[in-house]
Amino acid sequence: MRIIEWNCQGAFRLKNKEVFELQPDILVVPECEREEKLEFGKFTPKPNDFLWYGDTGKKGIAIFSFSDYRLKLLKEFNPEFRHIVPLKVSNKTNSFLLFAVWAMDNKQNPLARYIGQVWNAVNYYQTILTNNTILIGDFNSNQIWDKKERVGNHTDVVNFLKNFKIESLYHKQENEAYGQESLKTFYMYRNLEKPYHIDYVFASHAIIKNGYKLTIGTPADWIDKSDHVPMILDIKVLSSKTEINDTYLDFTKRHLNKIDPETKTKFENEIKRIEMLAEKFDLQLQTDNSKIELMDKIDTIKTIDKLTKRLKKNEC
Repeated sequence: MRIIEWNCQGAFRLKNKEVFELQPDILVVPECEREEKLEFGKFTPKPNDFLWYGDTGKKGIAIFSFSDYRLKLLKEFNPEFRHIVPLKVSNKTNSFLLFAVWAMDNKQNPLARYIGQVWNAVNYYQTILTNNTILIGDFNSNQIWDKKERVGNHTDVVNFLKNFKIESLYHKQENEAYGQESLKTFYMYRNLEKPYHIDYVFASHAIIKNGYKLTIGTPADWIDKSDHVPMILDIKVLSSKTEINDTYLDFTKRHLNKIDPETKTKFENEIKRIEMLAEKFDLQLQTDNSKIELMDKIDTIKTIDKLTKRLKKNEC
């Protein structure tokens, strides 16, 4: 199976010939225009399945399937983390989780920009990271920038994912230290003299052990099209199924089950109301804003729980 990620730097429909010649089964494209502009069958080969998410029609993150694998956006998806998009990728026999990543700026909360977005996202989605998982995309980050003030830096993200036996395939394959990558993925202003390594593939140990090869594109072949080069991941198909029940009630319970028993007792009635809201959402009896309302209510309980634990720790 071949998974390719390439930040196209916009206007994907006008410069996609070479990336399709690499014959991806799954293709992840940050900074890609939405479906209407891609004009499938004219400017862009028609995929078997397709998903796009973004703030405007000009630039978002697109995921294409040119195989029998289908793409399903998880109901747990939280648009607050721009743009880290969790998908179930499945065919008749196998499935795994794919997080398509284009880490964005956050003008409202500068501490949560770029790698801060990824840090918040992996913490939020941690209850499902025990499944076979691939995170792939433009993280806009490197360990060399760890000293910049963020809610979590690059090293924090790497160490957090290691707790779930998820590691960077580049660093495993090349046996190089973070921040000392010899192969680069990004050339600022398309200048070959300003290279950085900011695109990554992280994967679960089961996927790593099953066998893979990661290839980084040659800048001379891509610099006329984008400031990024593609990452080409070839993996052996792993016989596995995701273990999550993709319902609003399921992810609500997974998040709330982690809170302290004392918090559960104090807020028992509110928790019941939150679960009822999730059930209504599963039955499609909700308003358009219910999902955001549901996530806000879950986050409020989790925040109260976190503060309560801190008070306990400080014996207040």
